[in-house]
Amino acid sequence: MKKIIFICAALALGTSAFAQKSNLRKIENITYGVQNLNSLEPEKWTEIKQLVNEAKADPETAENHQTWEWIIKTDVNDRINMLKEYQANGNKFSDMKAFFMNEKAIVDACEKYYKLIQTPNEKGKLPLKDKELEIQKLWTKENANACRGNLYVGATQFVYNEPQTAVDMLESYYASFDSPMFEGDNLKETDKNYKESAFVYASALKGANADQAKVVEWMEKSLQTQNGPLACQELITYYHQKEDKANEEKYLRYGFDNFKQTNIFGINLAQTAINNREYDKTIEICDVLIQRQEDGSTPITDEAGNALENVWFPYYFKAVSLFNSEKFDLAHDAFVKGDEKCPGHIELVMGAGTSAAKYGNDHFTDKAVCKPWFEKAVKYFHKAEEAWPDQSDQWGYQMYACYHNLENKVMEAKYKKYAEK
Repeated sequence: MKKIIFICAALALGTSAFAQKSNLRKIENITYGVQNLNSLEPEKWTEIKQLVNEAKADPETAENHQTWEWIIKTDVNDRINMLKEYQANGNKFSDMKAFFMNEKAIVDACEKYYKLIQTPNEKGKLPLKDKELEIQKLWTKENANACRGNLYVGATQFVYNEPQTAVDMLESYYASFDSPMFEGDNLKETDKNYKESAFVYASALKGANADQAKVVEWMEKSLQTQNGPLACQELITYYHQKEDKANEEKYLRYGFDNFKQTNIFGINLAQTAINNREYDKTIEICDVLIQRQEDGSTPITDEAGNALENVWFPYYFKAVSLFNSEKFDLAHDAFVKGDEKCPGHIELVMGAGTSAAKYGNDHFTDKAVCKPWFEKAVKYFHKAEEAWPDQSDQWGYQMYACYHNLENKVMEAKYKKYAEK
């Protein structure tokens, strides 16, 4: 999971506000004369928080803008304390979820407060005068902006173990992009995490068993991000499980066309074509895969320099398609090339031998033609025997048959036992 990087813009607690309702009046009395709320003792904050919770639960003050101003202030105070603890503990939270949920609470409260201070009462008057309104709008935006980026960070921490928590965080995050609070800020262009968050959200929705259509929608939005290959694979798996072959192939083709850094989409697309006996299509796909591997577009080794295990598949699938098309001479060449590029696979070695033997059989009446091909065949069957001596069921009878056709009585007798099994 990604390293936690906090967006810690300065938060302004501000000074106390005047209030008319009982709980709000009590808060006013506690903070009377206090110029900097950061200087309040922890016991005072505990008392204020209790009063705020009561004001929020009271229908008379639940929609009062001052209630929500103090909700923001108490949550910001909690944030400050949690970040102090985080730093004191060597950049570790005692409760990471509590921190990120508090970030969400601040953003949500700012949205609510921003709306309330611009909502006129029954007489058509706003709760704040012009200058104070502009000051509070700016204060609210600063607090929300300090926390909104961390909603994405938090979602990455909970996407797999608590997906619904990640969903909730990202929905608050996304709401901020259309918020009047950030009108004109062009957040969708300036927030570097906006596009990349789509895959996190899609994965969280999937984990939370959300509506499948919504999961698919957000996976599709993820295709043009850094997580595009993962999103594409998710879509392929989804349609495969639904037995929707058209859409499964659609996204296999999308992955093949757009994600050259991996050959997995092309390999699966080629496998599908082989299963459908579309051999020309398979060859076309494999030629592209082979070219990408040979020109370096698609890596063929891991970071340690070890060959990736599926690198040989394009050579093999191309050769099999040529073999099944009864182009045995071309199939032989394709198997040989695969063995040269990706040694150590019995399928390629035996394929080279078998295709050569088949070509020889097809020209059996012309000894001048068939003999060199049977000799090519036994060369690769011997190679298989040396590399995989315990797999005589692969090469034993083939060796006997070729030496019989070559009229080599000595070698035919040596391998005759494999014909008798």
